[in-house]
Amino acid sequence: MNSTKEGMFHVFLLDVGEHDYKSKIGQLSGECMERLARITHPRRREQFVLGRFLLRQALSHLHGPVAETWQLEAASGKPRLMGDGAPEISLSHSRELVACAISTLEVGLDVEYCKERDFVAIAAQFCGDAELRHLQSLSQAEQTASFYEMWTLKEATFKASERTDTEALGDMCYCHFRPRENY
Repeated sequence: MNSTKEGMFHVFLLDVGEHDYKSKIGQLSGECMERLARITHPRRREQFVLGRFLLRQALSHLHGPVAETWQLEAASGKPRLMGDGAPEISLSHSRELVACAISTLEVGLDVEYCKERDFVAIAAQFCGDAELRHLQSLSQAEQTASFYEMWTLKEATFKASERTDTEALGDMCYCHFRPRENY
């Protein structure tokens, strides 16, 4: 559990390799089953099912039986819980890691597997000029850390607010942690 002066948030993690996702499919809602039917990539199907499973487990842990009354809606845009007193949520996944955040405030979460890439070329597609110049000025090792910090912050910001201009979100709480160094 973490908190800000206005609210509280929780982050839950699940290792995909430790769960049989096929045994969890029957727990999905009708809407989630429809979405699952459209997902053809095996890893993405597994992440989708286990993300919803993790969310339900986390909600039950935090809120008890009332969590069963909340419905997950994700027809378009970010997934939302519907129902009286339902908290804000965010889901993310990368390779073997599935994560969810539950909060009393808008929340955005992004997890990424860090690997070497042409960071400058990728950043040129989503960063402003100042961010791009900063990234170009760094060593390769520094570029890796800076790129993923920018990328995950922008992704999480978009998930929370459907905005990408992170500079405009001055009071946003930002947390950075690495569950596993070799992940």
